[in-house]
Amino acid sequence: MLAIALAAALPALSLQASKAQLPNGLTVVVSPDRSVPGVAVYLGYRVGSQDEEPGRTGFAHLFEHLMFMGARHVPYPQFDTIMEAAGGTNNANTSNDWTRYYEMGPSNLLPTFLWMEADRMATLGLAMDDEKLEAQRKVVLNERRQSYENRPYGLAALALEENLFPEGSPYHWPVIGSARDIEAARLDDVKRFFARYYVPSNAVLVVVGDTTAEEVLRLAQRYFGFIPPGQRNPRPEAKAVPLAQDKRVQLTDKVELPEVIVGYQSPKAFSEQDADCDLLSVILAGGKASRLYEGLVHRDQVATEVGAAQSSLERQSHFTIRALARPGKSNAELLAAVDRELQRLRDEGPTQAELDSARTRIVADTARGLEGLLGRASRLLEYEQGLGDPNALGRDLARYESATPARLRATARAVLGGPRVVIEVNPEPAKDEAKAQAGGAP
Repeated sequence: MLAIALAAALPALSLQASKAQLPNGLTVVVSPDRSVPGVAVYLGYRVGSQDEEPGRTGFAHLFEHLMFMGARHVPYPQFDTIMEAAGGTNNANTSNDWTRYYEMGPSNLLPTFLWMEADRMATLGLAMDDEKLEAQRKVVLNERRQSYENRPYGLAALALEENLFPEGSPYHWPVIGSARDIEAARLDDVKRFFARYYVPSNAVLVVVGDTTAEEVLRLAQRYFGFIPPGQRNPRPEAKAVPLAQDKRVQLTDKVELPEVIVGYQSPKAFSEQDADCDLLSVILAGGKASRLYEGLVHRDQVATEVGAAQSSLERQSHFTIRALARPGKSNAELLAAVDRELQRLRDEGPTQAELDSARTRIVADTARGLEGLLGRASRLLEYEQGLGDPNALGRDLARYESATPARLRATARAVLGGPRVVIEVNPEPAKDEAKAQAGGAP
């Protein structure tokens, strides 16, 4: 009853925008909001780690960093200095499927935001040199060490992608790339990558806030219109590369407690089953009343933390379950407990109450995400890049609204019953124990 009451209390969500295209192919999406004196700008490029090649991985993420090294008219470090002096902020992120840059600040900064982004698009390749490349190469290698190599349980994240997506899949390598490939990147490689992907016809500009569609189009034409169109990244249709059989990976790390990670290949973003997997992740691990938390943490007391997530990707997604052991418990006990809950879900499916609660939570999280200008801009970009329609909020949410317990049970059987990768992270043995195992003196 509580889930039904919460659902009834939620307002109907709306997110409307206009869409146009400049003669050079730049797609422009605008959603005016005169209630606040600010603007959020996203510029998304259709390039991610899936567009790289073996031996040349990590380029998309490397370019996320290089884009802040300054172009012809805004040399480093003026990109940050100019906008921050006037109250603006900026950042970027890279995924398997895209690279996105954003700015947010007072509405009077909109021309500045667009001018600086256009300068990067038009001239960064010309301004790139070995010194800038080397500086950001070191930054990315350090980020790889901090985020994965020297971070507790970080190596498991790298092992998951490599083993879950076999060779031949564009998701076989991590977004950050391999250290060897990053080290091997040369200036000519970087310039070719930029010239191929960082062009108007391969980009989407989104503006949300205190402006009008007419004003944004005028400014976009003024600052971006002279840039040659280039070509849109075609991304030929590629079949998913299925996991042929179960895999088990054993890792040791400088951690105190064992951890189990269970990964499954899952349906691609924006499909009906993708929404089902989102709902299943909440049912399994979305809070202290969820199945895994109740079963592993409360009842069996084998875990201290549990989590589940559907990572939605353009070609093929993945569903991941994580469980961190309670002191004195083993990975074997963790995995057995996880499997009991998964089997029960596949056999019985979720209850209507569980589905209603999960759906309400997802809709509520969506509503909260749309409260800010930046959240709305991000969502519009996601819909335009993923579906070719920025006004796809209703279509997106309809996938969750149409879900039934029977449909979720079928998805659980199809996705969580298929081949999987199990990664077991074990603490490194103590020095005395390691010596004893090696036959050395204590």
